Amino acid sequence: MALKSLMFLGENQEMLNPRDMGALVEAALIAEEAGIDGVALGGHVAMGSLAQAAGPKFNPREFDGMGNQNPANSHPSAMVMLGAVAAQTTRIGIHACAILPVLAHPLQVAKDLATLDLLSKGRLVVWPTVSWQEQEYIALDKSFNKRGKMLDEQLAIWREAWAKSPASYEGEFYKFEDVFIEPKPCRPEGPPIWITGDKLHAPALRRLAKYGSGISPINPLSADDHARIKEAFEAVGRDPSGLAFPGGLWAGFDTPDGLADLEQAFGRMASMAKAGTTHFLFKPSQFVNRLDELSGLCGRIVARLKEETSRLEGSR
Repeated sequence: MALKSLMFLGENQEMLNPRDMGALVEAALIAEEAGIDGVALGGHVAMGSLAQAAGPKFNPREFDGMGNQNPANSHPSAMVMLGAVAAQTTRIGIHACAILPVLAHPLQVAKDLATLDLLSKGRLVVWPTVSWQEQEYIALDKSFNKRGKMLDEQLAIWREAWAKSPASYEGEFYKFEDVFIEPKPCRPEGPPIWITGDKLHAPALRRLAKYGSGISPINPLSADDHARIKEAFEAVGRDPSGLAFPGGLWAGFDTPDGLADLEQAFGRMASMAKAGTTHFLFKPSQFVNRLDELSGLCGRIVARLKEETSRLEGSR
């Protein structure tokens, strides 16, 4: 299978004006023209003052992580922005990446995702997660300690609401009877679901085996993790061979305000691909300063992934 590229539209305030939403759409159009396979955007509803409790990043261009985020950074609505991108593009994948569905009612989320899936003509991929920021849950009056169980019910409700009308559900957190959620997404099972989180713990593995077609843990998967996935899929009669395993295309920073070395990032591709990575997620502000440099960056990434795919296939 050919290695794929994903461009992250968020966290690019060093390259783009964070208030210029049109620039995000333009970036997606440039990526599509250059041959990038997908664009991704997620983010938070609200950031608390403790979002940077672990201290600031050495270089602000690094990927955001737990406890290193400037709470004043921009997080535009993923649903709104991805809808704008879907309406302006024709080929590129639309990834609702690391969205936090339990901060909203599952029927509203199901409707939003189905609408976005139809708008993109089936190009949507959804990466649901529960996040780490307790202040956000408190601000939105949601249970932080029960967020994993709430996500389980969300996933069950999406499948129920997308597959048929009327739909009914009764659980610990949500209950409804004989409701019609229209329009339906492109497929009865809904858009592909990629499970994400900090590691492959038991709940993530259970969600993956039941609903997932991809998994994106923060920490790399081990050989034992891949064996556990294979066993869990076989237990429910599913074939794990087509699973997506996205990973970050990143390099270290030598200075607190400079760019990362793209060739250094490329140097990690081969080992990541051999370990199972199928999609390489990159944040353009790590490697370029301006929007007019984006096309060249995307072209280099697409070309290098083709080279790595050929090498990988030749070694089999």
